[in-house]
Order: sequence, then C-alpha cells, then structure tokens
Amino acid sequence: MSVEMTEAIARKVVEVVDAGLVQGVGQPIPGQMCVEAAVCYAMGLPHGDDPTCVSPALRQLKISLNDQAWSSNEARAKGLRRLAVAQLGSAGVLDDREFTRRVVDMTIRKVVPACLRSAAQQVYPTFAEQFEAAAVRCETEGSPQSCRDARDLAASVATAADSVACAYDAADSASCAASVDAACWAAAAADSDGALAQFGEWVVEILIDMQAPGCQWLTLTPKEAA
Repeated sequence: MSVEMTEAIARKVVEVVDAGLVQGVGQPIPGQMCVEAAVCYAMGLPHGDDPTCVSPALRQLKISLNDQAWSSNEARAKGLRRLAVAQLGSAGVLDDREFTRRVVDMTIRKVVPACLRSAAQQVYPTFAEQFEAAAVRCETEGSPQSCRDARDLAASVATAADSVACAYDAADSASCAASVDAACWAAAAADSDGALAQFGEWVVEILIDMQAPGCQWLTLTPKEAA
C-alpha cells in the first residue's frame, strides 16, 4: 500500500508519538505503540513495525533505539519525536549503504569519545590523559583502527570497554544496530535519556545532510535548547 507523505501525516505522527512510546510493537492505541507502529497508525496502515515509507536501514536503527532502556515511555517519545518525522518518505530514496556508513562513522567520532570522557571522569580519572588522546584520535580519524585501539585502552573500564567494543563491531559489520548498542552503553555511563536522545539527534543531522524527505517537516518538532 503506497501512501503519499504529507504534512498532515507528519503532524499525525507527532501527535501519536507525543502520546508516549513503549518497548516492542505494542497495541494500536496512542501511548501503547513503538515508534514505527506509531507511524503505521498515523498512515492508516495495519498495526505493525514496518511502515512502507521508511527505509530498511533506518527502520532497523529506529526499532533498536526505541527498545533501549529509556527511563519512561514519555522520555522515549521525547527523545525520538524528531527522528520519527525525519524518517518519513525515506524508503526508496535514502541510500541505505551510505546511511549506515555515516552512522558508523558518527558512532566512532562522537559516541566513543563521549563514552571515553565520561568513563575517565566518573570511573578512572587517573586515565584521563590517555582516554582523552584516544577520544581525539577517534574524532579526527573515525577509523576502525582508532576504535580498536580505544577499545584495547578501555578494556579495564567496563562502561567504556563495552561501548567501544560495540562501536568496533559496528565499524566491522557496518551495522546500525551495533551503533545503537554503543550508544546504549554510553548512556549507561551518563544520563541515559540524554545520551540516547543525543544519538537520535546525530542521526537526524545525518538525514538532514542526506536530504531525506521527512526533514522538510522538522519544523513541527523544533530542536530543544541544550
């Protein structure tokens, strides 16, 4: 079933998302659905988590991010509302391979450094200098090797090691899901809702740069001040 994307649908998506989002596909009742089921609901599609307007790679990322350990259904909705809109109309338009490459690159350059710095500050401040050097290298190079070396350095610090290991898995397998896992481990070392929402916003920035169709309606969900 093909449905033309319109501002009216985008507004409906925001309305349904703002009712709250749950882990898992849920029920076709506002406040009791996951983010992709909310899109299906807004489009008048059968209940499910596979809206026809969303690209496969982006759908995979959204489901993984939706099902992380947000503090509440309200926090989950707040953190995902901009990405819920930005994804609209991406099916058949978004280059999934390039999108995944950019998500992996973002994970190495942004998620890993954030986790290294958080771990150094909260767990082992004596390693701050080494962790900072590893963070800067990941930011600068964005390479699997820089991520691998950071993982080895962080091996004695559980929160950092797990995050960097997930990020390296993402780089090695070109997986959006592994990138979300890295963001989840980073969230465990900091403010979970804030870290997960920040990951979502970084993905929105990728979609804006790739000119994903849904980004034209992001004015419906203004970015909150930091």
